[in-house]
Order: sequence, then C-alpha cells, then structure tokens
Amino acid sequence: MSKDIDASIIALIASSGEIEADEITRDTELAELEIDSLVLTEIVMDIEDKYDIEIDLNTAEAWESLKTVGDIIDMVKKLVADKT
Repeated sequence: MSKDIDASIIALIASSGEIEADEITRDTELAELEIDSLVLTEIVMDIEDKYDIEIDLNTAEAWESLKTVGDIIDMVKKLVADKT
C-alpha cells in the first residue's frame, strides 16, 4: 500500500500541475512544480477524499512543513496509518 500512496499522490500532483508523473520524485520541491497554495489546497482536498482522512492545514506552520512531494506523501501515510 505504501508504494500505491506514493504513486497516487504523484499522479494527483502531476495532473493538477500538468506535469509528467515520471518527472516527479519524493525530493521534488513543490516550488519547482510552480504549485501555489490554491492548487495545493485542491490537491489536499482530493487526497482527503481519496483516503478518507483530514489534513489540517489551518496554520502557517502546517503549510511551511510541505516543501517537497515527499512531505505530502509522508503526511498522508501517517494519517492513513493513524486511522487504522
């Protein structure tokens, strides 16, 4: 399931940024992908729906913690694991 989450999130990011998924890795910085906060919010909402989780991004600190694709993946994996 872990690899499925990685691939799924990379696919979501790629489709919303109109970027090829094979160009995105865990180390890819969101700034490199030119993903602004509005698009990131849409990605987060899609992830929440897909995995039936709630990602709390109501603080500046939460937004600042998301610098790379891997940061998003790690957050989702933790929330999914906490749910089970």
